[in-house]
Amino acid sequence: MSGSAEGPVAGSFTAEEERLYEAGFSVLRDGLAAGLEFEKACAAIETPDPDLRRIIADDYLKVAIAERHFHGSESLQDVAASLRCTPERVEQARREMIAEVAAASVDVFRRQGGEVPDA
Repeated sequence: MSGSAEGPVAGSFTAEEERLYEAGFSVLRDGLAAGLEFEKACAAIETPDPDLRRIIADDYLKVAIAERHFHGSESLQDVAASLRCTPERVEQARREMIAEVAAASVDVFRRQGGEVPDA
């Protein structure tokens, strides 16, 4: 893979990785809609790169949390139950989201303050 867990927003994916990423989201969405539990839907993601599979699964879970918990009114336990995954996995993803937002906020603050040159 060309980059780390930064995702497509950071521009770290090749065109093929981006295609696999989008296809992976579709596989997860379709699998969950068909009643698969989250881990089984994740196993159906077709990519030769286990790191990319993990990034896809983690990002999908974070999007679900953002839409259903932060934007919606579902509890984290309800999100976990609907995805048929452990509450611990959902909580871990939520903590990662908060850490990512905090790191991005600090980076923007530093760039705006002239502490770090723009990339």
